Amino acid sequence: MKINRIFRRVSILVIATRVMTTYFKELKRTGKHCYKALDNTSEVALISQHPKLEELPYCLICFCSLFPPNNEFHRDTLIRLWVAQGFFDPKLGRKMEAVANEHFEDMFKKKFIVQSRFDIGMGVTRRMKYKVDNIIVPTSSYLWVQEAELSSTDREVQHLLLLSKNFDEATFKTLKSFRRLRTLILFCQNGDSIKRVPYDLFLKLQHLRTLDLHATEISELPGYICYLSSLHYLDVSETQISYLPESIGSLCHLQTLKLERCLNFYSLPDCTSKLINLRHLDLDILGQLTRMPVGMGNLTSLQTLKGFILGKGKGYDARELKHLTDVCGSFCISRLENISSVEQAREVDMSNKKHINKLELQWQRRQDDLALLDEIFECLQPHSSLEELQISFYEGSRFPTWMSNSYFSNIVSITLFECKSSSYLPSLGGLPSLKYLFLFYMYGVRSIDHHFCRYEGSQIGAAFPKLEKLTINGMPELEKWTGVENGDFPCLLRLSVLCCPKLIAVPMLSFPNSLKVLEISDCDELQSFPEVKLSSKLESLYIANCPLVKNRFLKTQGEDWSKIEHIHSIVIDNVEMSSKPNMGQDH
Repeated sequence: MKINRIFRRVSILVIATRVMTTYFKELKRTGKHCYKALDNTSEVALISQHPKLEELPYCLICFCSLFPPNNEFHRDTLIRLWVAQGFFDPKLGRKMEAVANEHFEDMFKKKFIVQSRFDIGMGVTRRMKYKVDNIIVPTSSYLWVQEAELSSTDREVQHLLLLSKNFDEATFKTLKSFRRLRTLILFCQNGDSIKRVPYDLFLKLQHLRTLDLHATEISELPGYICYLSSLHYLDVSETQISYLPESIGSLCHLQTLKLERCLNFYSLPDCTSKLINLRHLDLDILGQLTRMPVGMGNLTSLQTLKGFILGKGKGYDARELKHLTDVCGSFCISRLENISSVEQAREVDMSNKKHINKLELQWQRRQDDLALLDEIFECLQPHSSLEELQISFYEGSRFPTWMSNSYFSNIVSITLFECKSSSYLPSLGGLPSLKYLFLFYMYGVRSIDHHFCRYEGSQIGAAFPKLEKLTINGMPELEKWTGVENGDFPCLLRLSVLCCPKLIAVPMLSFPNSLKVLEISDCDELQSFPEVKLSSKLESLYIANCPLVKNRFLKTQGEDWSKIEHIHSIVIDNVEMSSKPNMGQDH
């Protein structure tokens, strides 16, 4: 191994000597520096190849020194910045991020990186933010500086984070002299943000691999961005930008493009399909776009893509999804009504997208041929590794058989939203890992029977063996709920039945002792409750706008008050009815 390392260093010296000889010959011939010619040589590419395994942790730690104390970042941001710098062997393919994540975990365990706080942002998902610990000190190649220090900073620095309260023309003029920059992050400090990027900035900084302009006030990117031929990472999230220049299609090495929370952004250029190395497109597809750019199926390296809006015609239809096999995490397919045939639905091939763990299938309008609609839905079976499924605005007459298949052994959450035409619910009782089931606005359902718990009578053992939360909300035609047997729902903790005005009875006798919260609202005809006392483990009972039930449960006066008086919290029509004393008050 020692001999191998010696020969490696000697070979690099030989390559370096050859490169410098070429450089000085060119300098003597032309009288001009030719950095660009040097950068394009294969020898330089060999010298600057990704670090060896034993060198890698040091490179990653050095890169972290780029961040000032208390500067916060998300895990995936740092991982993508590492990948953009070429720290990992491209032969790893989609595994580069996985390997980078292992190094992140190692640095976290060793306290180089520490947790800062949860960031909720504009959504409801909580994401942890991190920061670099003070034990990492800046190096000569990785610097963060205040604007006042910029003019005295070594022009040979390659990675720079600039902190400033006012990015003016003088600041950019100085920046243009940093010709060897590979990373540039501009960070505004509670002052006037950047409103415009000088058109010639990118002509001067042609070696950039990472450019971060997020949270500035820019409204456009200069077309000269095409000169950043080595750019791997571009962040313009949280800006006023409304479009990208067509020249961005020249950035064939771009891996990450961040456009989140760009409230004025409405369209990706058609040249997006030329970004063949793009791995992460951070953008609220459904919230910001009205259509996809043509030929998105060319981006076969995409891992981060939150959604896809199906169109009609070549380059826009479902066939573009066929080769997007690396997409991972959460994914939504919208406008499924634009799939015009069963053959086209098969082209989507959802079963080969094994890295998607949360899938939403969404329709926008009704298809005329309902039989075809049902057949198309049957062809959209996802991979068995799926964990969360949501079906939105489906107006077919029946649900696909694959939804009832215990083959989906990993699925923990299912949401059916505004599936108006189906008269019955899919059979879901046999899904072994299902914990959360939400049924919203199923206007056509008139009854819930044994089919809901047991698929064609084949269910052995308890139905819904792991279900913890069941919500039924908005079934105006639902009258009966039967088919629940003793032992079903053994883990149910919360049951919510809302806006079912025709429902007469809830099968409480068969629900388990595990139930802790029962919520019933806007069920005008509901009157049947168990003949015996409710479970001693029930902690909270909420009843609203259920007049028949309310009369039976009135405190001391209702005929069934004795069945619920042991419950710690009882709220009926927003009035606390519990007979339990308030332990927080003084005697």
